[in-house]
Amino acid sequence: MNKEDRNNFNEEGISEALGRFKRSLISGRKKYFDVSEFEGIVEHLLEEGDINSSEIAAKQGILIHPNAVALHLKYAQVLLNKGKFEQVIKYLNFVEKVDAHNPDVYLIKGSAWLVLGDEKKADTAFRQAIKTAGNELDDILFHVGSSYVQAGEIQKAIAYFENAVKANPKNEMALYELGFFCDQQGDYEKSIKYYNKYLDIDPFNYTTWFNLGITQNKAGKHDKAIEAYEFALTLNEEFHQSLFNIANANANAGNFKEAIKKYNEFLKLEPENDDAMCYIGECYLNLENYHKSEQSYQKAIKLNKENDTAWFGLGLIMWVEKKFAESIVFIKKAIKIDNTNSEYWLTLGKVYSDFNLQEKAVKALKKASRLEPENSEIWLTLVDVLLKSGESQNGIVILKKAIKKYDDVLLKYRLVSLFLETKNEPEAFKMLAIAMEQEFIFINFLYDIYPKSAKNRKLKKLVDNFKKKNNLE
Repeated sequence: MNKEDRNNFNEEGISEALGRFKRSLISGRKKYFDVSEFEGIVEHLLEEGDINSSEIAAKQGILIHPNAVALHLKYAQVLLNKGKFEQVIKYLNFVEKVDAHNPDVYLIKGSAWLVLGDEKKADTAFRQAIKTAGNELDDILFHVGSSYVQAGEIQKAIAYFENAVKANPKNEMALYELGFFCDQQGDYEKSIKYYNKYLDIDPFNYTTWFNLGITQNKAGKHDKAIEAYEFALTLNEEFHQSLFNIANANANAGNFKEAIKKYNEFLKLEPENDDAMCYIGECYLNLENYHKSEQSYQKAIKLNKENDTAWFGLGLIMWVEKKFAESIVFIKKAIKIDNTNSEYWLTLGKVYSDFNLQEKAVKALKKASRLEPENSEIWLTLVDVLLKSGESQNGIVILKKAIKKYDDVLLKYRLVSLFLETKNEPEAFKMLAIAMEQEFIFINFLYDIYPKSAKNRKLKKLVDNFKKKNNLE
């Protein structure tokens, strides 16, 4: 179906035709439909996930209209959905002989090659689709990008979506996908740019305002995020999630009192939402109002006993109040619900350590390190706990292993401090040279954790020589 046909598609007529087709399946009596009706029937059935019926419709259409290339393409699409990729290519080779200038032939063929893992042939097919696109260039580029999305190759998809926008700056679908996928890739500035371009065309789309708010929030632009969420809420007052996210953005900005106010507004609309109650608890925790924080977490648990965040929040309050035994009980309840959360295990390790249960602290921290080996805080905490028990050499072994798994400069500076503490200056200076080359700015971390290092003459000379060599004076 070409772009004009898609735009002028008579939904009401197709809906009626779809109903007649479904009734014909039940009665066993075939009905006549024109080409556009068969196209619409197949398309709708594919969207519904009824692949078998869509195949019947496509085959019936071809029997009645054997020369309709559009129906042959629909049949190829059905085969694609059934996972018969090699069959798709063979079938399209036949269709290509009939209509070699139809970009849809190459689009579907490219998708099939992509799934089969032959990117070179897929690229050739897509290039041919673009070559034959005519005035549908932006639409074809968009669909090529969509094929790469399905294949999980997001960067390639983004490149095609961007080319679609170059071909037609008002291609809303491409702009929306660029906003979404740039956000997913962590390129928040680009995401914001594309969402705003979309909103220049369709300023009344509340879901796009909402998505823009999410990206602004991730980018740390909390005021802008709140503004976007407010637009979404103005455009759709029933979209309560906007109010919830306004509260979140305020909390992220450190406006905890305003966040609590907004969460409470949200709870008037959705009083059974335990997550909102949890976030109120977190806001009060940040405000150091532990009594109200505890009350909020308890309310969340009454609403949902499986809310691990609430149990963890109670554990944090008990820890702050030095009620270590109670803290451990609550954090363990959170872990029982979600034992893959490294933050829970890390905090449990810290509480165990403060409660002078060093062996249990080490076990908890090792569990945390297995769950999130790239988290340097876990390794540094584990070393601190080992040092409490006088296990400096064990700490050195742990840091060496950690550095192999995760090349974090803070771990290297910490290892320098341990070598110095254990009077192993040659190893300390060797590791210091490596750490300074990686990121010199963190030399102050070494001075903070081991103040004696700043007074070590040999070390001071090494640092001064490095600064001179690299013009860091």
